[in-house]
Amino acid sequence: MEDFKHIELSELDQIMPRLYVRWLLCFPILKDSPSKGRIIDIIESGVRTTLEALPILTGNVVPKSSDPSRVEVRVRTSEIKRDFKLQVKSYDEVEDPTMPTYERLKKGNFPVSELPDKLLAPADTPSTPVFDLQATFIRGGLLLCIKCHHAVIDGAGLGLVIKLLAQNCYLHANPHIPGEAPRLPSMGRSVLPQGLKDPRLNELGFNILVGSKDTETAAVKEYDPMTSHIFKFSANSLRQLKAACITSSVNFTSHDALTALLYSAVSYARSLRLSKICDQRSSLPSTMGIAVNGRRRLKPPMAGYAGNLTLYAAFSSPLSLPCDPIPSAKSTDITYLSTRLNLPYLASQTHATVASVTEPYILSTIELASSLSDVSKLVPSFSDFYQGTDFFITSGADLPVFDHEWWPGGFVEEMRIPLKAQWDGSCAVLATKDRSTGLDVLLGLREDDMLVAKGILFAFGAYIV
Repeated sequence: MEDFKHIELSELDQIMPRLYVRWLLCFPILKDSPSKGRIIDIIESGVRTTLEALPILTGNVVPKSSDPSRVEVRVRTSEIKRDFKLQVKSYDEVEDPTMPTYERLKKGNFPVSELPDKLLAPADTPSTPVFDLQATFIRGGLLLCIKCHHAVIDGAGLGLVIKLLAQNCYLHANPHIPGEAPRLPSMGRSVLPQGLKDPRLNELGFNILVGSKDTETAAVKEYDPMTSHIFKFSANSLRQLKAACITSSVNFTSHDALTALLYSAVSYARSLRLSKICDQRSSLPSTMGIAVNGRRRLKPPMAGYAGNLTLYAAFSSPLSLPCDPIPSAKSTDITYLSTRLNLPYLASQTHATVASVTEPYILSTIELASSLSDVSKLVPSFSDFYQGTDFFITSGADLPVFDHEWWPGGFVEEMRIPLKAQWDGSCAVLATKDRSTGLDVLLGLREDDMLVAKGILFAFGAYIV
């Protein structure tokens, strides 16, 4: 019989979505690149070294026997070591039409529509491993999909794990080149602070669910068609957007301005649609949810922590019905749109809301989660984003995806999220190789709302890749 140990997870782990964070790293394979077999060997060796250094990654996410609303990680401790074998798919034959060539993907800026999860990501399994990855070879390139369970690692934490993996791969690819051993990210939950007594729920990005969810009703609900696009905002368009948001001395960031634009465009599209079925003046609740990295907001900062330290910040901006359409003559007038969509106010609210995530905010969130006998009752205050009226944004723009060489000449050229299914009401700012060229935003919406929202985004200089 194999022996196992159970690793406790933190309260911040418990309140994260029970799903996988999935990144797709795109590598060109050039004439002077190592052979396919050699690349596979380098990745497998790098993964084994990484798993030995961070054994929690070898485990599985399981419910706690004492509290099924919470989860923990079960790790095998017997002498039988996990012999990691990389999952490999090959579509690199000359005439294989299953996947496009790397050159075609690059020419199209790696469109998410051509990067399906079912081909590129490790399949979900009932055992719920913490960590998994798959290498897909296509003509001219490699698409490496890495997935980690969100109950163990957030986006910033995955960035630290990938950094370590890249460094370990490089050391195996270049065994004769002297170098320092990579610095390990911290995975021990004991380094986290204790909660702050008397948390103030109304100031946090969560609500406590009263009663139980009607799962039977949810199962039969039908959703309208949805779609997703990656919008590119150039550096110049972001500067113009920031200028359109400024009405005071507040030093807004590009993230503040971009969040304001996306939320306002989506809210306008929804209001316009809902006005067709509502002829009386009314106001619908709408909450903007923002994922905030809490690592640098603690004292001392915890930049090297790879567990969950993502907090939710939120503010409300109700939808007013009925909504008058934007006149076609004004549809590209940035000054008019800025006022009509209330961008300065929304940017100001975003800035203040993100700034409110301080150490006491984080400690209050920890205490709130720990105080609940059923942590599944704690839900984000913006939970009605899926074909509802709320909206959510997360950002990985600053994650260190492109900084490291995995093997000779093996640098990540692009990062994407493989398309698993269409969704509505949320977006992700993706990491880009050169921030000076702008930002990529992956947005999912109802098809009818997307038609309206993308017109507004186009007016502010965005384009679809």
